[in-house]
Formats: sequence, C-alpha cells, structure tokens
Amino acid sequence: MWQSLTSTGGLLLELVGVGPDVDPHTKVTFRAIGDAVMPETPGLAGELGPEHVSGGLAVDLDAFTVTYVDDGFQLGLPHLGPQGNIPIADPIAHLLDSAALTLVERGDNERDPDVDRALSLLGPDDPSPRAVEDVVGPFAKLSRRDRLRAIAIVDEFDVEFTPTDDDLFELDAGLVGQLVIGFMEMIYYSEWQGYDEFTQPPSRRSHPNDRSAVQSWRQTGFPGFADGYAALRGYVGTTDSPLGGGDTWATVDEAADVRIVRESGGFRENDYETSDYREPFPVESG
Repeated sequence: MWQSLTSTGGLLLELVGVGPDVDPHTKVTFRAIGDAVMPETPGLAGELGPEHVSGGLAVDLDAFTVTYVDDGFQLGLPHLGPQGNIPIADPIAHLLDSAALTLVERGDNERDPDVDRALSLLGPDDPSPRAVEDVVGPFAKLSRRDRLRAIAIVDEFDVEFTPTDDDLFELDAGLVGQLVIGFMEMIYYSEWQGYDEFTQPPSRRSHPNDRSAVQSWRQTGFPGFADGYAALRGYVGTTDSPLGGGDTWATVDEAADVRIVRESGGFRENDYETSDYREPFPVESG
C-alpha cells in the first residue's frame, strides 16, 4: 500500500484505497483528468467541422488509462503475481486530491470547487450522482484550468510506498504529471480506439484500419495504416556537405544551411586532410 506523501511543506498524508477494482472515486477522478487534458471543443465546430468537437471522454480515454496503468506497468516483482504489477490508478487519484487541496490552501485556484462539476462527468451507465456524491474528491471538483494547475503541483511531491512488507519504493511524483498529461495526449492520437480488445497482446489484436473508427484519425485527417509511412524522406545536408544533395525537401536551420535533401551523398577520398596525422602510440611492426 502507498504509505505516505511528502511535499516541500512537510505535508504527510495517508493514501488509501489501493485495490484491483476501479471504485467510483477513481473513475470520476480519471474522467476529470481526461476532461481537462483532452476537453470537448465545441468552438471548433464551425471552423474545422463537427468531428473536432469531441474530447477524450467521448472515446473512454479515462477507462483506457485506468486499465493501462493498473494492468500494464510491470515492475518485475514476482511475489506480486506473474507480471509483478502494482495497481496505481487509485493512488494516483488520491495523489491528485492532495495536490488539489494544496492548490486551494494556497489560494491559487481561479474558481471555487464545485461537486456538480464532478458529477457532470458521470456517464449514463454509472451509478447515480447521489450515490457518487459522497466519494467525489477535491480534484474532480476543480475547474478544468485549476485541475491542470493541481497536476503541476504534484511535481513538488515525493512519494514512498510499500506494496509488500519487503519492498519500499521512493519516486518523484512529477512522473505522475507526465503520465496523466503526456501519456493521455499520446494515446488519444494513437490507433488504440480501433482495436476490438486493446488489453490483448499485439499478436491477438485486430484493427479495422478504418479512419471512421478512430476519432483522432478523423480529426487529424490521418487516412490509416499504409505501406511507406515510415519511408526515408531525405538526407541531412548543407551546401558543402558530401552526405546529401539535390533538391531540398525541408529546411532544418536556414542560418546554418542545414537541409533535408532528396539525394544521398557519400564520403569522397581526400575530403579530410590527414597528412599531418601521427599515431598517439608506437605501431609495432611484424
């Protein structure tokens, strides 16, 4: 179980609720993360089209993240099971609650916390708002902008946890911020939504490769998998470089004349003057 969390101000909190099941508190907290990191953007409908309105919650990005961090992080601890996993979604949710409390205590929140803001994130298949209201944490009550501020505060925390009596782990909680922001953004624009079952090993997954089946593909105009997407686009070269030439594909640094060019080059004899080179150590003959 995660035992303690220490901030620069000496805050010591017991983190509870670690377990294999996703409880309502954790579910709402991760929806609040997804809603802040990949929000709905109705203002883009007129400019870019209706496919740009939906956010992460429309594709269950929160549920994917909970499943991934609980089942996919293999820490190599054989006494915790064949995969050595430690479910961490619940502790992350409590950690973000601690950051939210710190934000409010400092007076750095722009808007007052509101439980209705959290309850609005519930889906039609979830328990009723009345049943969930008592377990909603302070993080999910914050506005979207304030949630991002709370995530930034996590970088100030150090975490210790002991999954068993024989293990003690210490980590910089700033990694949590990278996970819930960077990881969610990366996954949102990946192909995962099209898989029939993303928890299966890659060899057992099937993907329709259908642009209409993946929300982020529709938004970005990505047409799907195709041979050649990883093809070489060119060679790094300059005006005087022997390593590449021909037409310019793209300019990397105009001032330094570094370009991506379409034709390969190669080293030529006598490109470098080495007549005055001397071996640093004597060369034995024979």
